[in-house]
Amino acid sequence: MSRAPVLISAVFVILATAACASAGSSSGGQLPAGSPSAAAGAPSAAAGSPSAASAPCLTHSCVVSILEQSLVGLVAKDGSVITKAVCFKSSVRHNPGDTYTASCHVTYTDQTVYSGYATLLVAQQKVSWQPVEQVQ
Repeated sequence: MSRAPVLISAVFVILATAACASAGSSSGGQLPAGSPSAAAGAPSAAAGSPSAASAPCLTHSCVVSILEQSLVGLVAKDGSVITKAVCFKSSVRHNPGDTYTASCHVTYTDQTVYSGYATLLVAQQKVSWQPVEQVQ
């Protein structure tokens, strides 16, 4: 389990520097105060990297790409692992504190699917996952 954050960090750095290098930029509106909290008993996970080679691309497409690829491989509290993440470009929001949030659906190794919010904290290059409800 200790290797997963390192692998995810490496993926994040690669994505931030290469995957979106040629894209333009855009910004979204603010998320309402009082973000949803985790559903009772829902798996949750977070990953991060202490530093990066350069600033990440922050278009909505890039944010979605970073979130989706960074979420895969995260281990939940119950031990299940995220195997697939689909985040929605139209839901990307730029928040105060230089964070970006998007609505996502993630699939775990136990075949459960949760909807929730993934957040990219740009300064710390962290991606966190906040499940809201089980979809399947």
